[in-house]
Amino acid sequence: MVRKQTLLTRTEVSGKSSYEDCLVTLGETHDESVYGAIERLVQAGEQVGFTVHELIRMLNGGMKLESLLAVIEVRMTGTCFHPESRAA
Repeated sequence: MVRKQTLLTRTEVSGKSSYEDCLVTLGETHDESVYGAIERLVQAGEQVGFTVHELIRMLNGGMKLESLLAVIEVRMTGTCFHPESRAA
């Protein structure tokens, strides 16, 4: 009778590979970057008079992030897209 022997890899022994460890670390870094970006967005919005709830409502209502950033920029510079516009 011939027995087959399998070698255990690092993944099978520890449950995680170094690749998976790397992904976890990158994910944590990415999360920190996302949280930082959100914090900066909220701060910019608050500087021009928006509350956090208003920013969330605009995004949940379908406004794209680029459009929201444009509105914040317009309010920061004090200019309007159109003379009749009251959105900014």
